Amino acid sequence: MKTREQYERSGAAWIVRDFRGKALEHSRRAFTGFQSKPEAELEIIGWAAADLQSLHWNRVIIEISSAKALEALQNPLSCPHLSNTIAHVSKLLNQYLHCHVLVVKECANGVANEIAVSVTRDRRYQSYVALGGPSWLSRIIQEEAGASVPS
Repeated sequence: MKTREQYERSGAAWIVRDFRGKALEHSRRAFTGFQSKPEAELEIIGWAAADLQSLHWNRVIIEISSAKALEALQNPLSCPHLSNTIAHVSKLLNQYLHCHVLVVKECANGVANEIAVSVTRDRRYQSYVALGGPSWLSRIIQEEAGASVPS
């Protein structure tokens, strides 16, 4: 079990890909002050949803690795202590023309996970949004793109 201190500083990242898996944009951000892992997961989904809206994406599939976060969004009564956070994130998600939130294995989001881990591991606290994918992860980006090409 993780203690509160372990959630007080977190890194997050998202990456936008086209239907062939090509990286179009990505972002990272450092977060502080979370009280729990579920709160962190929901707040990070909200951050990504708001970012993507500000970049004028209106049809998205958001892949997350937390079944508990999706459960909270689908059944807000399951986490009454997070009701305000859930309501805020749900409002952001409902503003899209088309939006699906899917749970995938962590390995399916290797690029985003590596970027997020680099925030705390390497103390990369500067937030940014950039075109394409980060060059230091180009090999993983190509591997994931190859795995996502429709047959």
